[in-house]
Amino acid sequence: MNTVVGIHAVQLALEARAGICLTVPEGKLNVRQQSLVALAQRVGCRIEHGQVDRDEVASQGVALEIRDPAVRSEKELEAQLAGESAGLLFLVLDGVTDPRNFGACLRSAASFGVDGVIVAKDHSAPLNEAAIKTASGAASLVRIYQVVNLARCLDTLKKHGIWVVGTALTDSQPLSDIDLKGNIALVVGAEETGIRQKTRDRCDFLAAIPCPYPDLSLNVSVATGICLYEINRQR
Repeated sequence: MNTVVGIHAVQLALEARAGICLTVPEGKLNVRQQSLVALAQRVGCRIEHGQVDRDEVASQGVALEIRDPAVRSEKELEAQLAGESAGLLFLVLDGVTDPRNFGACLRSAASFGVDGVIVAKDHSAPLNEAAIKTASGAASLVRIYQVVNLARCLDTLKKHGIWVVGTALTDSQPLSDIDLKGNIALVVGAEETGIRQKTRDRCDFLAAIPCPYPDLSLNVSVATGICLYEINRQR
């Protein structure tokens, strides 16, 4: 089991019905804490009163024990693809191995309504406590798919009418010049190496975020948030 803290993160996890036990302070609660209690009661989450064993500023006095977020299979991804056909948006993480970057990408994915986050079984960050904590409750709000072969998965997405847009610094065009209003799979890679060649070969478009100082490179989670914003802006 994992724990998330803070009003916003706890609210997100409760809304996703991932909560097991909500801990709030003894005595009089403030308005936001009271709203969490009311939400927990509506979704059938247990409530306890006590001290949260975390930094008071970060936790805002509340903590929620949550069920481990589900990691779905490739077969479940194919079932989703068979059932939905319009306005799909997937985030594909290629070689992102830092759990905190993984968690931050999950948070951006949930914020922008991504239909699924796809990661490879090997050479990918685990969905551990660090990732879940960084995601601030979002790990319970977005579908996470784990696949054996990422390149083969991209082929499957393309067969279902999904355009694959990879991020790259070379031989690419500005992200805003690409039509992103259809079914899209956005592929981002590790900061040091970017997306792998096998992944790159399967991209329909290669996109870059125009920056005055591209040599500095953006953190992968920051780049992910910018790309997802542009997709939603066009839509």
